[in-house]
Amino acid sequence: MKSIFRNGKNLSANTEQALKYVAKVGVMSKEVWLESFCQGTKRWKNKQLKILIDNQLLKFHPCDLGDYYILGEQGRELARTRAWHLVDAANPNQLRHDELVGHGLLKLEQRNLCQNWMIEKEIKDKRDSKFLIRDQGKQTKYPDVVFEAFMGGSFRLVALEYDRSGKTIPRYRSILWSYNKMNRFSMVLFIFEREAFKKRIKYSLRHLGKVGLIEQLAFVDAKEWQIDPLKATIELVSTKTSFEKLGLLR
Repeated sequence: MKSIFRNGKNLSANTEQALKYVAKVGVMSKEVWLESFCQGTKRWKNKQLKILIDNQLLKFHPCDLGDYYILGEQGRELARTRAWHLVDAANPNQLRHDELVGHGLLKLEQRNLCQNWMIEKEIKDKRDSKFLIRDQGKQTKYPDVVFEAFMGGSFRLVALEYDRSGKTIPRYRSILWSYNKMNRFSMVLFIFEREAFKKRIKYSLRHLGKVGLIEQLAFVDAKEWQIDPLKATIELVSTKTSFEKLGLLR
């Protein structure tokens, strides 16, 4: 693509990062655009967004649930030209899930505390078997997200699960047991919507006996994560911390 816009101009670095984010997550809300990808007055930010839509780099998500955007025809062509991984547009039922997880990781990445993150759809597309979780019911799943977090002076592998609606104790037990057998992650982080879900996970873990996963298991409240994933309290087995504090450890 010789030029991106019809007037011959090329993308700014921030705009290109926004389009790459949409390719990676499958959706971007107007809120994320305003907060994370552009500068200036709100009027100018809205004008920039309209320019991207007019040039078919973005278009409204077909769900008709408000200001959610996916890549337009030119945006998809750009993604292919740049060799970005391109996931399908987010399912309407998953908009909040994908947005909360993706935007949180973006914020950590912009603070150099996160790298190489993949949401479940990208992991599935790549068929990365090393992240495949097999529970005791022979069902298969992948983590909601896999990423590298800067902790203790180096980047370490983290699996993230966003528990929005809760699961049964047997289902939790199967998932936890699968993570325990993998022995691949430095942290398995559960974002929970309700305190009851966290209690259910802890109860399920007790029934697995003395397992190594106890030291890797972590919890963070969804509301805190949405406000600021950098400072959100991370509850570990014997202490509380945050990605900000973990990033300072050496």
